[in-house]
Amino acid sequence: LFYWIIFFVMAEDKISRSYLETLSFPALTELADRYDIDVPEDLDRRFLIEELLELEEESRSAEDNMAVSSGMNADTVELIKNYNETQVACVLRNPAWLFVFWNLNDSDSLAIRKSGTPLMLRVCCSSAAADSFDEFFEVKASEETQEQYILIPAGKRFIKVELVCAGTTKKIMAYSSVTEIPQGSDFVRDLNPGLVEDFPEIQRLSGIDRILSDQYRNHRHSF
Repeated sequence: LFYWIIFFVMAEDKISRSYLETLSFPALTELADRYDIDVPEDLDRRFLIEELLELEEESRSAEDNMAVSSGMNADTVELIKNYNETQVACVLRNPAWLFVFWNLNDSDSLAIRKSGTPLMLRVCCSSAAADSFDEFFEVKASEETQEQYILIPAGKRFIKVELVCAGTTKKIMAYSSVTEIPQGSDFVRDLNPGLVEDFPEIQRLSGIDRILSDQYRNHRHSF
């Protein structure tokens, strides 16, 4: 009965220091059992009061957080859809495919919608140096999303993407950083049927002949 009286008081009134000071040590022990606190017989009364106050504060904070969370719903949460910056970036999915994603600030987006000019992704490639691009091609940017996969030409080592407004005079609105494409083995890339290679015996132990044969048979280009 005493335990339920204490529990009722806890439910009706928040535990305070002044309230705990009025309780006897056995009553404080009953409260400690409510919080699953193991109370040694020689524990100082003041330490037990401090422990109860700390646990009560933690419990109150958890209830407040739950109340805030329960008050949120899908209708009140709005995710940021635009960072109000015009930018484009790219990452390699693998050495053959490039993943490009972009964003337009409010003024650029409005100007493009009014003019009706499409956005283009200009892919600049280089086989030698990262600062000298000797080839480029353009792909129309997706109108439904702001991301797109682009097939990378064979034999290129460096690549970057420019976001271009394809009006009367093409305007570069943003450009990505330069990405280096991992290079495969020239020997494997140039492998042709019937080509005989004189491998050292130590390499033949690795099964290089079968590896190269399987590579050509299973992964060669279909053109």
